[in-house]
Amino acid sequence: MFKKLVRQRRTAYQFLDKSLDKDLVNQCIDAAIWAPNHGLTEPWRFFVLGNQTKQSLMTIYAQLRADKRAEPGSEEHQTIYQKACQRFLANPAMVLVGQLKSSNPVTYKEDYAACSCAIQNFQLMATEFGLGVQWSTGPIIEANETYSILKINPEEIELIGLLYMGYPSCDSNQIRKPVAEVTQYYP
Repeated sequence: MFKKLVRQRRTAYQFLDKSLDKDLVNQCIDAAIWAPNHGLTEPWRFFVLGNQTKQSLMTIYAQLRADKRAEPGSEEHQTIYQKACQRFLANPAMVLVGQLKSSNPVTYKEDYAACSCAIQNFQLMATEFGLGVQWSTGPIIEANETYSILKINPEEIELIGLLYMGYPSCDSNQIRKPVAEVTQYYP
């Protein structure tokens, strides 16, 4: 059963226009917090975005996307900006994931691994509910404006991902390399 769930988990990029029950998001977060973490540091922090915050972050997302792809002020820039706004708001639910910062480089690395495990747990729980998730590490998670809107102190918490989630609008057929191609055995 677990192996089937792991194999069904896929990154979803497009979602149906169907809202998510807040309880489903909370259950995904509850699964996430049971991830392994060295010393029980519990370094993860979750920021569930409501409509007002999504609207505020949409402008940052769209501006960053348009600036990267076209000359500011151009017609192409405006077109990209508008499409980016639509794309951002087409995600039924969004959860930003942050990591508590540690000044110890070993702890910092262990905590990032723990947060990655938490995100995997989140995704597996979402899969069990028939939901899709995209873990994005795009520029919006690094923007000072994002930290400001969420009232996050970047000295204490580093955003490591934005999880877009919803009911996937299509199946994603992904193939993985066989175990023999990615594994080496030593005597």
